[in-house]
Amino acid sequence: MERTKMTLKDLAVSFHFPKFSTSRDFYKAFGCRVCMLLSYQMISVYQLYIVEDYVHQTKTEAAGTIATMSIITMVVSLTASLISGPISDKMHTHKVPVIIASLLFAIGTAMPWIMPSVTGMYLYAGIAGFGYGAYSAIDQALNVDVLPNKEEAGKGLGILNLATTLGQAVGPTITSVVKTTTGTYTPAFAISIVMAVCAAVFVLRIQKVK
Repeated sequence: MERTKMTLKDLAVSFHFPKFSTSRDFYKAFGCRVCMLLSYQMISVYQLYIVEDYVHQTKTEAAGTIATMSIITMVVSLTASLISGPISDKMHTHKVPVIIASLLFAIGTAMPWIMPSVTGMYLYAGIAGFGYGAYSAIDQALNVDVLPNKEEAGKGLGILNLATTLGQAVGPTITSVVKTTTGTYTPAFAISIVMAVCAAVFVLRIQKVK
């Protein structure tokens, strides 16, 4: 293959973000991922503390609850990952499954908010775990659909991975601030739900792909 010489200017240009005016769907997918990862990290990182302080279990009881939640999440996430891809392909759309997955995650997060009990946490693990598993399986395909330049797919996907890092960093920080200022995790559930719904709205507004 013919090779072209790369200059420092070419290298600098390669780090430019796509123009918003011509890449609106790309940035909507970016917003979806930020919101979804933020929503997920807000609760998942603090599960043990939520079970202890919000559900009021002892450390020993909380350890058993978290172990059960982990098993539930593993089973439903694997199941969602296996079935959501083929379903998405048969529906010939990536948007609809991602929207449904985001809303399922919001419903699952609402469970311990409505029921501050072990049952509520198990429902969270089952419903939210299924939603997040389906989201993880299809979101990357949606991201590929909205890349502004297929010849620079690596750069585009790298930028979208920044959304993952941003959500992972900001989510736990928000929960920490909420718990410190209010003394309870209750507002964190509300914020997490809003973020998951915002993720669905971002995807809904993507126009150029199904």
